Amino acid sequence: MTYHRPAKITFAHINDTHSHFEPSSISLSLPDEVLDTETSVYASCGGFSRVSSAVKDVKRQAHLKGREFMFVHAGDCFQGTLFFSLYKGLANAKMLNAIGVEAMALGNHELDMGNGIVADFMDQANFPLLVANWNLADEDQSKPNPLRDKHNVYAFNNEAGHGRFIVKDVAGEPVAVFGLAIENMAGIANPDPDTSFLKVVDVAKSTVDAIQKQGINKIVLLSHLGYDRDLELAAQVDGLGAIIGGHTHTMQGDFSNIGYGVTDSYATMVEGTCVVQAGCNALALGQLELDFNADGTVENAGGVNQLLLGRQFTVDASRSEHLDDDSHDAVKSYLKQQDNIRFCTKDPIIENMLNTEYRPRVRELQTQHIAEAAEPLRHVRIPDHRGGSQIAPLVVDSFVWQGRQMGYDVDFAIHNAGGVRASLNPGPLTSADIAGKLLPFAIGLMVYQVKGKRVREALEGAINNAIDNGVEGTGSGSFPYTSNLKYTYRCCSEPGARIEDLQTFKGGHWVDVDDDAVYTSISSGYTATGKEGYDALLDCVVEPKALNVTMAEAFERYAKTVETLSAPSNALVSYIPCGCEQQVVA
Repeated sequence: MTYHRPAKITFAHINDTHSHFEPSSISLSLPDEVLDTETSVYASCGGFSRVSSAVKDVKRQAHLKGREFMFVHAGDCFQGTLFFSLYKGLANAKMLNAIGVEAMALGNHELDMGNGIVADFMDQANFPLLVANWNLADEDQSKPNPLRDKHNVYAFNNEAGHGRFIVKDVAGEPVAVFGLAIENMAGIANPDPDTSFLKVVDVAKSTVDAIQKQGINKIVLLSHLGYDRDLELAAQVDGLGAIIGGHTHTMQGDFSNIGYGVTDSYATMVEGTCVVQAGCNALALGQLELDFNADGTVENAGGVNQLLLGRQFTVDASRSEHLDDDSHDAVKSYLKQQDNIRFCTKDPIIENMLNTEYRPRVRELQTQHIAEAAEPLRHVRIPDHRGGSQIAPLVVDSFVWQGRQMGYDVDFAIHNAGGVRASLNPGPLTSADIAGKLLPFAIGLMVYQVKGKRVREALEGAINNAIDNGVEGTGSGSFPYTSNLKYTYRCCSEPGARIEDLQTFKGGHWVDVDDDAVYTSISSGYTATGKEGYDALLDCVVEPKALNVTMAEAFERYAKTVETLSAPSNALVSYIPCGCEQQVVA
């Protein structure tokens, strides 16, 4: 009979950092009594230098209290900023090593560009990647860099029938940690087709059972499934002490003291399992204090999410207009009293890494002028009463332009709204604005040939997915914007007949798209490979061919040519929402 003892461990955790190595400027809405005139101030928040300092302090405090410590990342470190656009996974591996991450879950954005970039990332990482439901058994071992046999990739064990896991020694008592990724990974990312993702609940149960059979009764799951799914999983799977999650960017806790509202309480308990998540973009550090009973049940789960702030406050987002001394002292005094705020100095070791290895090229792009935005260019995913996105159509125009520059006879282009991440303010546009904010996903363009009826089906499928019209969609980001292609979507029409007036611009005028004719189109690699409702594009006449140009690169080249960006004068998308009470034009 195995003799078990109680165990106390503190987990520091982050998730969805998306290459935000540098701090962000955030707005804090403070109570009226803090400042007589200004109730909103700006602070420098987060970044890896502050995360590193906070982690070191939390670790020190845990050890002083006789607690074991572990620092984990719940997935999605890729994409998001120029640091990824320029350095891909290499910078993330080195930076995560430097701040001391001990284990990481696989996020969906890690697989935006296929398995190879994850393999290269893991060659540099000093920590294990926990993804118990990733089946690598049939992986082609002739690839340049296969994943299956990497010592630090803890995937599904086909021979044993459960996921692999790591064991943390907590004062002589073992605590098992395993990870899970989204089972519909092929639907929202680009994993190689020779690997697959197994059902989350089945793998969770088999892995917990395997861990318990090895005499370990204290188990933690590192999850990239999303907050609501974590809550469901806690009720579906017995034996989990905690689920440390990511994916939905949920800032768990009560942040109404600074104007951000409430999302449950930190360490929410569901049938004996505590569930936590710590926001996004390296703004905060979660600190879970987990106390196990000898029998593996949770005696106590406490702790806090804390925003990691600098010590200077301003009245503007650019952080150039400072508060007067009295107001500044009042703000600092108030925030020092808040449990969910941690003032952090920057770790000089991390700052030195950024300054010597990565910032110079980023700063160069931040000053490289590309074009001018003549007016505000609004971005929305699904058209509303004000219309649709004004910047997404320009992005798609750049796809057509890029393809034709490369010698392809392109008829039109299609792009999902979620691939565009920001509106644009009037004024100068830099490379950093394009690759770091507007189009931060470093995904390449693909040219393909497809029949008109498949284009019609893909448009309808993508919008059905975006608005859950008769399907269980994956989010509003699939809504399609176009170039040289216009259409009407009527929500209340019968399935299969919701796309009307589908036309392409050819020979100087608009002509109907022929269902049986073959057209040449360009999309991102994400859309061209049938993600999120675009699966009709998989039935193509000629397979998608990579142009070896990213979305940001195409748009930057296009913007340099046009010099001034203005909102499109003619809408190509007509969206008639369900009920048909009004027509909304993109």
